[in-house]
Amino acid sequence: MEEEFEELYSANSELRYITLELMKIATKRGVAFEEVCKEFLGNVNELHRAIEKRSRKRGASGRLDG
Repeated sequence: MEEEFEELYSANSELRYITLELMKIATKRGVAFEEVCKEFLGNVNELHRAIEKRSRKRGASGRLDG
């Protein structure tokens, strides 16, 4: 139970950090926070797809170096 709490606390901490950074970017660009969030999520999805594609090419070895 304690481990689950620590995991949740860590995830919440990371989300707060990401949120603050996205807010800074939105302010610096002079755009809405939602617009920056959409861009961020699009980048996350693109990265996820790239990792999956690379993983399929490598098979079950799990190696990501090279």
